[in-house]
Amino acid sequence: MNRLIALILPFLIAATAAQSPRAVAEDPATLSQHWAASLKAEEAKKYDDALAETAVFQKGGGDAFMSTLRVAWLSLSSGDFAKAEASYTAASKLQPAAVNPLLGQLSTAQALKDARKIERAAEAVLRVESANYRAQMALGALYFATPDYRKSLSAYRRALTNYPDDNDAMSGAAWAAIYTGDKKEAAEIFKKLLSLSPNYPQAQKGLEAAAK
Repeated sequence: MNRLIALILPFLIAATAAQSPRAVAEDPATLSQHWAASLKAEEAKKYDDALAETAVFQKGGGDAFMSTLRVAWLSLSSGDFAKAEASYTAASKLQPAAVNPLLGQLSTAQALKDARKIERAAEAVLRVESANYRAQMALGALYFATPDYRKSLSAYRRALTNYPDDNDAMSGAAWAAIYTGDKKEAAEIFKKLLSLSPNYPQAQKGLEAAAK
């Protein structure tokens, strides 16, 4: 009997040793400590430390989507746009219906000032959430700068359909309307904007331009 115990005991110890780190790491309290440490490091702009804590969280059994999304955000915040792009793409594959990673791709494209990527990212957002404000406004601004004023006006009109009280969408639509020759529409929008926000930048000049 003693010999049998002696033979079995090493296997029991090995099995316990193999299970212990995973059991400890998957404890929500332990995981939350690493997540909180990552947030604290980010607040102090210590992005390498924040990423390291996120890596521990993920390796310990923390939610894969949340940790991948966080890696993407921290990479974007630290200026590592290549890693941000890759991580947002990975997060999107984990949760294809999620809007956040798509918005992250849009933010990264805007940081890179890459017009083609901005357009693709905004369109990807709108395929999942057709009324998304940020994507609509991003397309409006992109097409205005291109310049493609008709596409810009169309994007701003869509934004106003969903957010009729938004001052920035009003301004964008009004200026795009001026450049497409729709001065009557531009004047109406500028008047509405000025009635709500009389000091909105360039709105008075816009109204004067629409009246010419």
